[in-house]
Amino acid sequence: MSGDHASFLPPNELSIEEYQRRREWNRGAVKDLFPRIPAKSLDRVLDLCIAKPFTYNLSQAKIWNARRLNSVVVAHVRHAHTNYDKLLREEHVERFEARRRTGEQLWKVLREWPEERNPGDAEWDPMDVDELSECGEDDPGDPMDLD
Repeated sequence: MSGDHASFLPPNELSIEEYQRRREWNRGAVKDLFPRIPAKSLDRVLDLCIAKPFTYNLSQAKIWNARRLNSVVVAHVRHAHTNYDKLLREEHVERFEARRRTGEQLWKVLREWPEERNPGDAEWDPMDVDELSECGEDDPGDPMDLD
């Protein structure tokens, strides 16, 4: 497993202050969706949000933001907590086959990070974004499809 990613430096067009502001803006939203995400993974996800680029957008629906954040978290887990990269680089497995082979481990990790919720206690579960309605014309697509 890859596991140990170096932190990103702010992109040249961002000041350190703007970079930190965007990280903090996304921090609350990620922690809301995945309250038990480990600190190291949270830091990496916040860096990935900036690199993609994504900042939680209050003018978009909550589900739109959740789908984007889920996409970033899924990409992180795929690369840092499974042997996805090894399958691609060393074993030359096709991308979708590598995803299929690592899917069970990916979901195992992701299911550890949300809070335990009783049915009916929450409006929606962040892990069920695929089952929800359209997100509009800026639909980020399948949350599982971000590399």
